[in-house]
Formats: sequence, C-alpha cells, structure tokens
Amino acid sequence: MNPQRGVHVGTAKGSASSITASGALRDQGGVRMAFEYIQVAETNGVLVITMDDPTTRNAIGAEMAAEITGALDRLESEPGLRAMVITGRDPSFCSGANVKRMDQANVERVEEPGIPEDESPFEYLDHRWAESAEADGGEEIDAVRFVALKIHKLQKPSIAAVNGFALGLGMGIALSCDIRIASEETQFSETFIKRGLIPADGSCWQLPRMIGLGNTLLLQYTGDFVDAQEALRLGLVSKVTPHQDLMETTMDLAQRIAQGPTYSMALIKRLVQKSLHTDLEESMRLAGPAQGIARQTEDHREGVRAFIEKRKPVFRGR
Repeated sequence: MNPQRGVHVGTAKGSASSITASGALRDQGGVRMAFEYIQVAETNGVLVITMDDPTTRNAIGAEMAAEITGALDRLESEPGLRAMVITGRDPSFCSGANVKRMDQANVERVEEPGIPEDESPFEYLDHRWAESAEADGGEEIDAVRFVALKIHKLQKPSIAAVNGFALGLGMGIALSCDIRIASEETQFSETFIKRGLIPADGSCWQLPRMIGLGNTLLLQYTGDFVDAQEALRLGLVSKVTPHQDLMETTMDLAQRIAQGPTYSMALIKRLVQKSLHTDLEESMRLAGPAQGIARQTEDHREGVRAFIEKRKPVFRGR
C-alpha cells in the first residue's frame, strides 16, 4: 500500500496534503479546512487524525481537544467513514496536557484551602466523592479528558499509530483506542506522578485490564518510561514496526477493518466492554441479543451469499 495515495488532508493553512509513511504531511493543493492544532485526512473509509502542535510536542489543550472532538463527531455521523486512526506529528504522539497552562491554573488556584491534616488521603477522597455526588450527581469531565472517553465510546474501530512519546494524557488517548501499533521509537509514560497528579484520563480503568494491577501501579507510582518492545511484552500494543513503516502498516490494517462488517464490529466492542464486568455465563446471555441484531444486518446476508457463491464479500457497514 502506498500511504500517500488517495489521502486528502485539511491543514491549518488551508491546503490539502498527503500522509507520508511516518505520519508527516505533504502539500498537494485542495480544499480548505480550518484546523489549527490537528490535521485531518480520509482515505478508503478511514479518518486519520494527526495531532499537530510542534511547539508543545503535540500537548493537548482545550483548543486541540475541541478540534479532535469535532473530527470524531464527523466520524460518527458519516456512514462512509468506517474506521479511525490517530497519530501525532513526529517526533511525538502526544506529550500530554500543557504543563505551562497547569502552572497558570495553580496561580489562579492559590486561594483554595489546603489538604486537611486530620484526614488520611482515602478519607479525604471519600468525602470529596460524597460531596460531589450530592451536589450535582458527580464531577464533570473536562473537555481535554473527554477526548479519551469519546474515543473509548466510539462505535467505529479506532487505532492509535503511536509514533513517539505518548506521555500522561497522550498515553491515555492511545489506551482509549481499540488497537495500538507502535513504532520502534515509541516511549510511553504515566507522567502524572512526576507533576504530583493522578491519572485522571481513564488509564486507572484501562491499564489494569490490559497489564494487571501490579504493573499498572508500578507505572503509575514511578512514571517510568516504557519503550516499544517492553510495551509489546506487557500487552500495551499489538505490534511494533520500524518507524518509517508505521503509517503504512497502520493504514493497511485500518483499511482492511474499514472494508469489513463494521456494524457487527460495534456490537462486538459493546459486548466485550460489558463482558469485562460479568462472568462467562452472563456474557453468553448478553451475546444472544447482539447476535440477533447481527443477523438482521445487510452485511450478514452478504457474508452468507458470498460464501455460497465462492466470492469475496462486499460489506457496507450496515
């Protein structure tokens, strides 16, 4: 597959571009699309989002979050878009939240009361949770962290092409994707602890289900870097490629998935997520209605006909 063929990208300057093997962009001229912090491309049913703020190594702030959320809304609403790839402009996938803005927020937060000395961390947190639930039904999720949740809840397949540093919230965005493919230059880190923070990006839910409790706490207590091969060993990623092959490998997979019965894939994703909270018997009971819905799809009928007629099925995601 030639990763530069058939890919049209909206850029901040209004030009159209192509995606190179490493995820960089090449101008070709075309339709103007007003993005400042991301690049958006589509090819053969795959929407490609490239986080692109080189001055911050693709740190995600409210502006980038709004642009990514808008692109994901488009993915969900357009039937012709059937899968998503998210990556970053080299040399970083996403360096996490903007630390300079954290410093500004700390200045504004100086009047808030300090940590009570007569309560343990567990006690104080339990009180805060109770107060939050009583006040408004729970803490709101801010726009930046909402990106990870929105990716997790997508009803179309998602792949993270992790091309470099995936730090803090950047790691959380990668974890929220259905599949992760990493280049050999990838470095993951739960950097929150190095800022005196906790992982509030969903990774406290994601990581234990992927790598177990002990490994999760090891990464979150230390913020140590995890390279691509160690990430593969732990199960954080499905595949590691040479850096120059990352986008070609990812797009080959994404287009193959996009050509499949993506409605049934959405049912699979929902069933797998529900099954994380139940036993085998209940999971099989939940699978019954899901299978009933799958049998109603055009893609099921096409799959059966193609098998009988000894030809390749043509799925349409419905």
